[in-house]
Amino acid sequence: MARRKNMKRRRVILSNTFRLIRENGFDNVSLQRIAEESGISKSLLQSYYPHKATLINDIVHQVFTTLSECVEIKYPDEPKNPYALSKAFVYLIVKLGVTDDGLDQIIMQAFMNNKTLDNWGTMLNTWISKKRLFDEENIDFNELSVGIPFVAAGAGRLYYDRAKHHVDPEKLADYAVKSLMFSFLKCTATDIKQAVNEGHRIINQIDLDEVRYAVDHMFQEPEEEA
Repeated sequence: MARRKNMKRRRVILSNTFRLIRENGFDNVSLQRIAEESGISKSLLQSYYPHKATLINDIVHQVFTTLSECVEIKYPDEPKNPYALSKAFVYLIVKLGVTDDGLDQIIMQAFMNNKTLDNWGTMLNTWISKKRLFDEENIDFNELSVGIPFVAAGAGRLYYDRAKHHVDPEKLADYAVKSLMFSFLKCTATDIKQAVNEGHRIINQIDLDEVRYAVDHMFQEPEEEA
């Protein structure tokens, strides 16, 4: 019972934080405001999340999970190409960021803050391991774990400067996947081309309105959904 109550409280806290940051921007939302919106004291909030960065980490993790589910639904093929999945996944992150100012606040914070950027790379590696995306691939997993944060940092910089470099969401996703495959995992040109093309096919199957709905409701318990 206590565990369920704690999980529900975390869900409420994250939901309110997500909404407040989307509405007001990261810098304009305090822990005190989050606590008030969640109906708890600031000290109780900090027993769950000492800093806003820890809140962002859990929010980003849930975004990862939600987007990966949206991608996988549109890609029933077996065996799955993990690089194609990765391209569609990165595309969705960027696409949502450039079309939703609120999500852009969260993505920017995750990419551009050194502490959260370190955690971003760690979370990506943890998420990939949990999803077992590359289990069927004959790759050097040490190179993968090194390559992921390197590519994430580069993608974050491109995301930040996307207007300057005229980089659209799919092009940025291509850069990220090609860099990982070529520079770190030594994939062939044929494999890279196949992954990029297959990723494009997945992207074309995705309904962005469905994805936005999933993200908007990702902190609700199933019985609470409309």
